Amino acid sequence: MSELLEQIYLYFQTVPLWPFLLLGVLCTVAVFVEILNRKRRALAIENFRYTIETELASMYPKHIRWPKNINTYLCSRLPEMQHNFEVLRVFQPQDRLRVYNIDWNNYCDFCRSITDEKIAATENQNDETSDTKQNNSKVEDPKVVFHKLVTDLLAHTNI
Repeated sequence: MSELLEQIYLYFQTVPLWPFLLLGVLCTVAVFVEILNRKRRALAIENFRYTIETELASMYPKHIRWPKNINTYLCSRLPEMQHNFEVLRVFQPQDRLRVYNIDWNNYCDFCRSITDEKIAATENQNDETSDTKQNNSKVEDPKVVFHKLVTDLLAHTNI
């Protein structure tokens, strides 16, 4: 055993120390980059959640009111949300990126296609079907769809 230790000691006396120093510096830089990326990811998640919670406060998580001219209301908030979506997308794992993009596209499509007329028609149709108890032609409530889309988006911040 002492012979083995002697060989190791002689090896370190003859080998230059700069590779070990370089390896130490690289490891230190890697740790600092990892810490920085974790902080940036946490900030991106916080900004994304904050944007949804403030921009859609009257509609999510608890529905208080459905604003008039809903299409304009939601579309005017898309640019800010799009920015935070893009920032958070950098930190999404590759295997979940496709689902993240699909959820965002579904939300954007909903925001662009929803109108006050569709909401009124859905409410009228739901009232009529509840009176006649015929649920086979019931159209899904836009408020429920909206809540599901936002919940799906926020699920990506829990990683």
